[in-house]
Amino acid sequence: MSLVKKIFGTSPFAALAEHTKKVHDCVELLRPLTEALIEGDHVRIEQLHHKISQKEHEADEIKNEIRGQISKLFMLSVGRHEVLKFLSAQDDVADAAEDFAVVLRLRKTVLHEDLTKDFRAFVSRVISVSELLLGAADDLAVLAELSFEGEHAERVLKTIDKISHEEWEADKLQRRFALHYYGIEDQLDPTTLVFYDRYCQRLGGVANSAEKCAKLLRTLIVGQ
Repeated sequence: MSLVKKIFGTSPFAALAEHTKKVHDCVELLRPLTEALIEGDHVRIEQLHHKISQKEHEADEIKNEIRGQISKLFMLSVGRHEVLKFLSAQDDVADAAEDFAVVLRLRKTVLHEDLTKDFRAFVSRVISVSELLLGAADDLAVLAELSFEGEHAERVLKTIDKISHEEWEADKLQRRFALHYYGIEDQLDPTTLVFYDRYCQRLGGVANSAEKCAKLLRTLIVGQ
């Protein structure tokens, strides 16, 4: 018997929520990675990269189990395609978080001290998007039992609206951070600017993919 089936039974929704938790484990590591970057602690960055890679691998194992499980189910309260799209989008969240760790490893880039406040704010907002998604996904098993209807579904839909708002706020902080480092580009070498852009892309990818997950979750609920 597969691990997912042994723990969560025949419904894939509890396992999907568990997958979200593993994905959020990856995202939460963005905060210590950020602090390691600010402190120039490259040994710590290496350690955290290993940790986030392990978490991403654990999420992949759950993802593969869910895919195999769904393919064998004859009855499912929502379309298989929609569930698999949601799962794939969650996978993108973890991948983007891991990619950020990879970029940090590639070069011992120094974050200019004038940028630390904006960068911390940006990272915190990205993590907030993922936290809200985790809260919504935690309700998946209950929602499935209720056929994705009722007050419980309404509460999750409100959380999904909050996710979209938080992603919008993350976009604004991303732009502010970028405007700030281009505003002091005369103090930075070109390669450092390239890496700052990569930080923006990877972290923005985390928030964007989390919002995509939320939109797919909305489809699962409203489409019923």
